[in-house]
Amino acid sequence: MRKVVLYVLMCIAALTGVSMAGDRGKPRDGIELPRGKWWRMPEVANELKISADEQKKLDDHYYKHRNQMIDLKSNLEKGQLALERIIENENFDESASMNQYQEVLNAQNKLSLERYNFLIEVRKLLGYERFVQLKPKFHELQEERSQKYNGRKEPKERGDRP
Repeated sequence: MRKVVLYVLMCIAALTGVSMAGDRGKPRDGIELPRGKWWRMPEVANELKISADEQKKLDDHYYKHRNQMIDLKSNLEKGQLALERIIENENFDESASMNQYQEVLNAQNKLSLERYNFLIEVRKLLGYERFVQLKPKFHELQEERSQKYNGRKEPKERGDRP
């Protein structure tokens, strides 16, 4: 009985970590892009010399990426819910819980890969010089955003903002 309780506690702790990592925050590889359609901000577009054609291509990649992210996040959440149900079931099935936990990890990995695929598309489109310029600009945008919302986690409406 003690083993089962310990195992359940470990799974819940792991599930909480997966949930947080799979949703938002820094990607596991440490590489991140500004959120939203930052290339539509006049200041960023001018500084990085992003043409109208490049903005259109970034828009296309963005919508394709967002659509896939919605599906992948949904799959992750469904997997987490299924794992939670297995763990909370009175007749605990260790094998089923391990299998479902592996499914959750796979869903999280797919989500991470999709984020990275978008980063690759941005890198290919911008090229080396502009991509390198994007990192300090990203940190500047983060700082401005945190000052603007002064303690709030997110703006009420994200829209096209990063």
